[in-house]
Amino acid sequence: MKIIVKKEFDGKYYIGSCENLSSCYAQSESSEKLLNELRKAIELYRKSYINRSQSLPVSHDGPVIDKKIRFNKISTSQLVKILERSNYHFEAHDNDSILLINSNYPFNRILLPDTDELSPMIVSKIFGKENIIYLNKTQLKINSSA
Repeated sequence: MKIIVKKEFDGKYYIGSCENLSSCYAQSESSEKLLNELRKAIELYRKSYINRSQSLPVSHDGPVIDKKIRFNKISTSQLVKILERSNYHFEAHDNDSILLINSNYPFNRILLPDTDELSPMIVSKIFGKENIIYLNKTQLKINSSA
């Protein structure tokens, strides 16, 4: 199982995922804590498949959600409400993560870190880069010295 760790473009978060477990994400402000969070997330993700007697995916086939989203800051609970409109529902949780499963496609899951501010990188992986507009306040400031 190949683990992928990336640092968010603004440097605030480290994002972790597993190459063959599509849409299983963890996020942390430190790389050391991220690996622990990712281990717990993978375990919750795997238990969901085992409880439904489904085999784990062998390739990274991320969910395709054809919705456009525009945000400056988005929490897990806000994103869950959006995903519920695309037939995802609550499957399981632990102290740090929420697992959603698609009602129409029960092999399609999304595991998110339970946080007040989700990384834009995770949101772009779920919706696709072409469907999101991330409004970062620092990017919107106009240089008054020009």
